[in-house]
Amino acid sequence: MTKDLPYAGRRPEDLAPDELAELLQFHDAAYFEDGRPVISDAQYDALVALLRARAPDHPQLQRVGAAPAVAHAGDKVVHERPMLSLDKCNEFSGFWSWLRGICADVLGRPNNPKSLPDEEVRSWAASAPEARLVATPKIDGLACSLRYGADGRLLLAATRGDGRIGEDVTANGRRVQGVPSVLRGHSGAEVEVRGEVYLSLSAFAAVADSYANPRNLAAGTLKAKDNPAIPPEQLAFYCYDLIGVPAGSEVEKLGQARLLGFEPVPFVELTADQAQKVFAEQDAGKQQWDFEADGLVLRLNELGLVQRLGATAHHPRGAIAWKFAVDAGTTTLVEVEWSVARTGIITPVAIVAPVLLSGATVTRATLHNVSTLRRHGLRKGDQVELVRRGGVIPHVERVLLPSDQPQELPPSACPSCGSATALAERLDDKTGESVAVLYCTKPDQCTAAKSRQLLHFCQTLELEGFGDKVLELLTERGLVSDAADLFTLQAGDLQTLPRFGETMVANLLAQVQKARRVPLAGFLTALGIPSLGKQTAQLLAGRGDLAAIRAMTVQEIAKFHSLGDKTAETIATGLVERKEFIDRLLAHLAITAEERHSQDGPLAGQVVLFTGALVVMKRSDAQKWVVAHGGLTGDTVTAETTLLVVGGDELEAAVPSSKLKKALKLRDQGRPIEILSEAEFFARYGAT
Repeated sequence: MTKDLPYAGRRPEDLAPDELAELLQFHDAAYFEDGRPVISDAQYDALVALLRARAPDHPQLQRVGAAPAVAHAGDKVVHERPMLSLDKCNEFSGFWSWLRGICADVLGRPNNPKSLPDEEVRSWAASAPEARLVATPKIDGLACSLRYGADGRLLLAATRGDGRIGEDVTANGRRVQGVPSVLRGHSGAEVEVRGEVYLSLSAFAAVADSYANPRNLAAGTLKAKDNPAIPPEQLAFYCYDLIGVPAGSEVEKLGQARLLGFEPVPFVELTADQAQKVFAEQDAGKQQWDFEADGLVLRLNELGLVQRLGATAHHPRGAIAWKFAVDAGTTTLVEVEWSVARTGIITPVAIVAPVLLSGATVTRATLHNVSTLRRHGLRKGDQVELVRRGGVIPHVERVLLPSDQPQELPPSACPSCGSATALAERLDDKTGESVAVLYCTKPDQCTAAKSRQLLHFCQTLELEGFGDKVLELLTERGLVSDAADLFTLQAGDLQTLPRFGETMVANLLAQVQKARRVPLAGFLTALGIPSLGKQTAQLLAGRGDLAAIRAMTVQEIAKFHSLGDKTAETIATGLVERKEFIDRLLAHLAITAEERHSQDGPLAGQVVLFTGALVVMKRSDAQKWVVAHGGLTGDTVTAETTLLVVGGDELEAAVPSSKLKKALKLRDQGRPIEILSEAEFFARYGAT
C-alpha cells in the first residue's frame, strides 16, 4: 500500500462524512487492490453504517469496492452488466426490515412499508409463493465473472473490481477447480457465469503459518501475473449466477449451472418465516464447512419478482447478506514469542491472556511475519482483538488500546542458537505483497531448526517417544545433528541424559531399530522437501525406485502428476540439495521391498482416499491397509484418485465434504473415480 492510514488516532465517530468516505476508500484499496485488508469485514461494515447514518446520499455509498490495479491496458475488463454488492444486515431486525419492504411491494404498498402490521407480514412470509427464499453461504473469496462464447468455450475470466471494471485473470482462471474450459450441453448462446473463487480451509491449513487468510491467498494467486506460489488448481469455484440462460427461479438457475458443468454454491430452500431458524442452524454448523464464510446470502427464489424489484446503484433489492456474529474476543498481549521453523524462518507468535473463542480457550495467536508485527505496532500490555479464522486459526485482528511500553522489535539474535538474524524483504508471490521475513543465518547449526526437522522425520516414520523435548535435548548435547544421527545412537549416549532411565532408553532404541526398514513413500515424505507430501510421495514411489526418482527431471515430475513446473522444480531441487543427507540415511536404513506397491493385490492400480468418520478401523490404519493390499492413498482428491471411501453419514449430508464434492465433480467431468460407502468398500475388498 502506498498511502498511510488516513486519520490515524482519531475515532471514526469524530470524522466528518467526507473524512469517513476517504477512510472507506483507503480500506477499499487495501482489500480489493492490495489483497491485504487492514480491518475486519465487521469493522468495515460499521464504517459504512456510520457514513449512511450521517450522509445517506453520499456518493461513497454507491461505490462497490475499488478500481483494480492495472499493470497493462489489456488487463481492464468492462462488465457488460455491473457486478453489484449486496445490502447487509447483522441481526434479525435488519432482515425483517428488508422482508417488510419486499412484502409491501408485492402487496402493492411500496410507499410506506412501515405501516404494514407485523402479523400481515408474518402471514405473507409463511405462505406466499413470492416469500420463498434460497439461502447460500456468503463465501469469503473473490467474486469472478466467466464469459463463454457461442461455441461453449471459455473466453474470459475477470474479477469484480469496482463493479464496473474488473481485472483479466483468464490465464489463472482456466486452472481453477470447477471452471470448465468448455460448457456441457451448451445451447449455442453466449453465457456469463458468476461465482466465488476461494481457497478451501483444508488447503489453506498447509500454509496457514505463513499467510494471513484464505481470501488474500486466493486473490493473490488468481491475480498473479507470473509464477503463483500455489498452483491455481488448488483454488475452487462456486457458481451463484447465470446470465444468458433462461430460468424462472434461483433453484432452477443453480440446477442449470450444474448441467453446464459447474458446482453451484450449496443452498437451502426455505420460506421467509423460516429464515431465522435456518440462519441459526447454518451459523451453528459452519465449522463443518471447508471454506470461510461470514454469513448467509438470502435471495428471492422467484426471478420474475427479482427483476421487477430491480436494483439500486449499489445492490440488488431482491437479496440481502445476513452476517454471522464475528467470532472475536478482547484480551491483553502478554509478550511476543519467536518460533523457529525447520527452514530457519523465525515467526512471531502473540502470547495473550486467556480468552474464549469458538468454545476454546486461546492463549496464542499467529502474527505470520515481521510485516504483521510492524503493521500492528504491537507492545506488551496492548489491548487487542483476536479473531479465529474459519473458527480454527486465532490471529490478532487489531490493537484496541495501545500500552505505553516500547514497541516490539524483531530479535537481532536467533532465540534458539544465538546466531545473528537477518530480515529479507521479498515479494510474496501468493498475495503479491511485500513481506518482511526474519530468519536465522545459521539454520544448519540452530538447535530449534534442527529439532523441528528431526520432529518432522520422526513423526512421519512414527518413531514414538521422540517428541519436541527429547529432540531438543539430543541436539543441545550434540548427540544428533540430523536424522541420520538417530541411527548411530547407543544406550550409553542416552543414559547420560537427565531422566533417561533404562526402560526409556530401550524403548527409544527399539523405535530407531524399527525405522531401519522403511517404505519408499514414507522415506520421501520424511525428507521434509516442500511440496513432497504423503500422496505425492506415494505416487512417486509407485512410478519407480529411489534411484529413478532422484534422477527425474522437472519436466518428468510435472508431467506424471500434473503438478506444474513450479511444484515439480521444488521437489527436484529439494532432492538435489539433500543428496548428501539422503546418502547418509541410506547407509543406515533400507527401502523395504515388501513395502513397494504390489502389482497383483486387490487394490493394485487404485488410488484410494477416505473421508468422514470410519467405523471398521482408524483412518491411518485404513490407509496402511490400502497400501498393504496394493493400492496408493493420501489426503487430497486429485485427477489420479480412483476411489473415494465415505464414512459416517456424509453421503446423505446436505452439504458434501470438500473431498466428496471434488470427487463428484471429477466424476461429472468423465474421470473414472468411484465413490463407495465404508461398508461397500470393505464388503468388496474385505478387511482384516
